[in-house]
Amino acid sequence: MIRVAHLLDDFGMGGVTRALTLFEEPALTRLATSAVVPVKPEALIAPRVGADLIVDHMALSWKRLAFIASLRARNPHCRIVHVEHSYTRSFEHENIQAVGRFRAMLKIAASLVDEIVCVSNAQRDWLAQTVGISSTKLTVIYPWTDRSELFEVPEPQPACGRHVRLLAYGRFAPVKNFTALIEAMSAVPETTAQLTIFGDGPDRASLEAMAAALPNVTVLGPCHSPAAHLANCDAVVIPSRCESFGLVATEARMAARPILVADVDGLPEQVGSAGLSAIMSAAEEIETGIQAFSKLDLVRLGANGRNEVRGQSEKIISRWVSLIKRSALTVQRGGLVRQRQIGESAAL
Repeated sequence: MIRVAHLLDDFGMGGVTRALTLFEEPALTRLATSAVVPVKPEALIAPRVGADLIVDHMALSWKRLAFIASLRARNPHCRIVHVEHSYTRSFEHENIQAVGRFRAMLKIAASLVDEIVCVSNAQRDWLAQTVGISSTKLTVIYPWTDRSELFEVPEPQPACGRHVRLLAYGRFAPVKNFTALIEAMSAVPETTAQLTIFGDGPDRASLEAMAAALPNVTVLGPCHSPAAHLANCDAVVIPSRCESFGLVATEARMAARPILVADVDGLPEQVGSAGLSAIMSAAEEIETGIQAFSKLDLVRLGANGRNEVRGQSEKIISRWVSLIKRSALTVQRGGLVRQRQIGESAAL
């Protein structure tokens, strides 16, 4: 059994902190003991960690390169794995001006760790083919959600003779593109679709103000579990500007709700036969997507999505089991080398 330390500096990252409950699964507790090590965001010197495998969940930056180098120097016998939760092709397009400098930072970070876990195939392809990180250093493991109760949400009834009840949720921030979504709903007839959005964040007041002027949009505050909201909708809309994976899409499929997602990063690979992927950057594009989506057989698509997402948790566990076993072999080999070195020194 090996010891795993998870480095985390932002406990407000709901999806990330929920994902760590994965390591309480029996298949993983048989192989490893896990602990979360809090790190101050401004830290430059890494702690000495009493572990065999260090899993870094913190965002990469030029400033953090010194921390990672320190982490390597102060934990020379540990295997270090970085989980890339944030950066994607669309993130780079939306937020980065000095692209060459940004990619150089990512490549240096990759050289300081043993492996990078990508949270979608799209993210891996971008890191390998565009950024230039060796594909041998990249592994894809989808994020974990512990909301298995969503499989018990009843399937929706056909929206015969009524509007389609759309749901969107997440952080109220520009990256989620909820402002454009509400603008799009101003062009969608009430008889076609109505939208409920719930969440919290810096855009909350402006989104509430926009919704107040529209009879077919409701903005609500945060909710601990999406189950009740998912049970009262027909479909889920995810118009994000960038999204490394998008747990909301997974949760919607678990609840047998079809998904309309933006054609960015890790979102399209979740669609399968569960919905529609479309260009959704501007309000006009979102409105076009909603109009086309609302004409589909949403009940059938939702059932497809639930069937397709079953077994995903087992695949996630299996890939982490493989990663931990690789790390255990490294630890064992390192221990044998150190024992041999000690023996040779004693013989001298």
